[in-house]
Amino acid sequence: MGKPARQDGASSLTPSIASDSFKLLLSSGCLLAGITHMAFGLLFYQAKVLPMAQVNIASVLTYLLAALLLRHNKVALAMFMMIAEVAAHAILAVIAVGWESGFHYYLLIVIPVFLANQLNKWPFKIGFATLIGGAYVALDWYWRKAAPAYQMDLGTLAYLHRFNLVTTIAILSGLTVLYVHLITQAEERLHELATTDSLTGLMNRRSMLAALEHEQAVRQRQPHDTCVLLVDIDHFKKLNDTFGHNMGDWALKAVADVLESGVREMDFVARWGGEEFLIVLPFANKATALPVAERLRLAISELRFPSSGHALRVSATLGLAELRADERVDQAIQRADAALYKGKDEGRNQVVVSAG
Repeated sequence: MGKPARQDGASSLTPSIASDSFKLLLSSGCLLAGITHMAFGLLFYQAKVLPMAQVNIASVLTYLLAALLLRHNKVALAMFMMIAEVAAHAILAVIAVGWESGFHYYLLIVIPVFLANQLNKWPFKIGFATLIGGAYVALDWYWRKAAPAYQMDLGTLAYLHRFNLVTTIAILSGLTVLYVHLITQAEERLHELATTDSLTGLMNRRSMLAALEHEQAVRQRQPHDTCVLLVDIDHFKKLNDTFGHNMGDWALKAVADVLESGVREMDFVARWGGEEFLIVLPFANKATALPVAERLRLAISELRFPSSGHALRVSATLGLAELRADERVDQAIQRADAALYKGKDEGRNQVVVSAG
């Protein structure tokens, strides 16, 4: 089985990942909007609509400030600043050069982006989206036939309308694709975090239980030899008490690396609990699994950790059991556990094979 990627755990995973995704979405929006407004600024300058050219300069500065706020995790403030800019810019542009310019389309971008945010509750989001929609309808009702403050030639106005329509569609499509991509990545990360031990990067107990169920089902369809191996770090409590929990964590990660790199791709390796690890070896009997266990034990015993000028030695005791034909995996694990504790009683740093 493929080994899961190393990941760091975190509390409140779902809100955190969703917030990070939305923050990246806004950051991408800042970049797109900044580039678009620079183009608008040049266009209005060439059309001699200088007030709107100045408005676009202010818009670019607004998005630079919003990007800076996002870098400092001021997501809510950055979002409302961006929404205010879009609304104000759309309204001012419609007043300046008319409804036919198509600047009103940008108000439509605000609604899905705001509804996607994780910062506000749904009643507020729906109310705000309704307000933006109402503003769009009011703008349409009043300014569609109103005379603009600046008259632009019909060719330029038609070009501007098509540009704004295409840009709006492109921005909405791009942000949608990006958001779907971010959500997909978030789901994959959540799955990894739900099935991976946060300290060692190995499968966690929950993931291993699912793998054991799968192995049991495979054995029923296709009978084959399977061994289970329990690994327990010797004197782990003493190690923690003497050298501190940081050194204990270091030992756990180092042992996990040894176990993960010392088995086949098809094997399952999990942190079973505390300082104990469980390895499942499909298509292996005691004769083939015992050398693997001895190799792992020796590799663990060769680990050295510098601590306060002293070389810290680590060792582990291993219990090995082969599944019987009519036995459940959990029963074999119990026999491996009994073998492991026999090894503890007999001096540790050894592999003990369960009888039977």
